Amino acid sequence: MKDISRSITMLCKACGNDNFEAVDPKYKDVNNVPEYAELKCSDCGRIITKKELIDENEDRINANIEDMENEFTSEVVKEIEKALK
Repeated sequence: MKDISRSITMLCKACGNDNFEAVDPKYKDVNNVPEYAELKCSDCGRIITKKELIDENEDRINANIEDMENEFTSEVVKEIEKALK
C-alpha cells in the first residue's frame, strides 16, 4: 500500500504566514518543541504557544485527516479487489 502520510502547514491567524521560530533559543526544531513552548511568527512577530497554534489550525488539521481517511479507504478497497481477482 502506498504511503498516505502528510505534512500540515500551520498558518498564523493574524497574517497567514507559515514560518515560525521558537522564542527560546534552546529549541532548534520548531516541530519538536513541547506544547507550552512559545513560537514567534517570522512575518508579523505574533507570539503564540505551539498548543494555541495547533488549536487555531484545527480546521486545517481535521480536513487533512478526513482526506487521509478517504484516501486510505480507497487504497484498502483497491487492495481487497486486487486480492479477490
